[in-house]
Parts: sequence; structure tokens; C-alpha cells
Amino acid sequence: MALTTRYRVPLIVAALAVAALAVGSRAGTINSNLMIEPGKTFELGGGQEGGFVVTGSNVGRVAVVVSGKAPDGTVVPRGTVAAGGAVEARFAPGEMALLRNTSGTQTARLTLRVTGDTAALGMSYSDNP
Repeated sequence: MALTTRYRVPLIVAALAVAALAVGSRAGTINSNLMIEPGKTFELGGGQEGGFVVTGSNVGRVAVVVSGKAPDGTVVPRGTVAAGGAVEARFAPGEMALLRNTSGTQTARLTLRVTGDTAALGMSYSDNP
């Protein structure tokens, strides 16, 4: 049975609306008062379908190194956020954000906002390399 033009347009509109909802559900915002223990690296994302952006401030007393880790394991330094400094870093689909506490004795503290494809971002800590 073929659909007439009368029914085809509402079905196409409904299909587009469902597709928009599915894409929109992956996007969101995460606000965080992040603390990174001495000698640790905070790992965010890796394997997600879309990209994301990390913005915020280093509200602690120690510097934090920001890097990106590609799906093939290549780590690319993005910069160092000094105490009182700001960060804005974009990460590609599948890429992991690495935030490394440069101190072996003091906890790093950051106020962060993560936007973009945040629905399935994994979060963990590892020992500094």
C-alpha cells in the first residue's frame, strides 16, 4: 500500500522530530567542582560518538596539565592551567580529556563546565605517568 502525499508529510515530520530528540539527548551540560589527588590524572570521555568542550577555572594552588588522548592512544598536550588560570579545551569524538595534577603533595581543584556529547562520558582517575 503506497502512502499518499497527505500522509507522507506528517510521517516525515514525525520521523525528523524523533531523530532530533535522539541527537539532542546526547547533548548536555556537566558542572563540576573537581578535585584531583596528588600524583593523579583525571580521565574524562574516550569512545563517545560526539565531541565535547571543557571550560572552567583552576581554583586551587597547583598547576594542572590538560591533554587529549586519541582513540589510538596518542597523547597530545593542550597546555598547563596555572593556579587562578582558565581552561577552554575542545575534544573530538572518541577522544579522552586528561587533566593531570602536577603536584605530588597537594590536591588540585578546578571548577569545570563540560558541554557537548556528555551522555556517555566515562570518568576515572589514574596514576600520573
